[in-house]
Amino acid sequence: MRDALGIKPGTVMNVHLEGKKIILEPSPEPPDIFVDLGERSEQILKESRKIDEERMRKLLRDLGVEGGD
Repeated sequence: MRDALGIKPGTVMNVHLEGKKIILEPSPEPPDIFVDLGERSEQILKESRKIDEERMRKLLRDLGVEGGD
């Protein structure tokens, strides 16, 4: 059945009831805008991680944790 429907391991499935039946359907793939970041993806992730680390250090300082690390 998986082959006939093109379902591979790791495929996200939607599950819902239809009367007394359980319906499993492959979830539609996300739009390309969420998938294809191109060459900038690594730079975006590094910048995001840097911002998150700065916020975490500030939070730890605000909580009185020594050094903020």
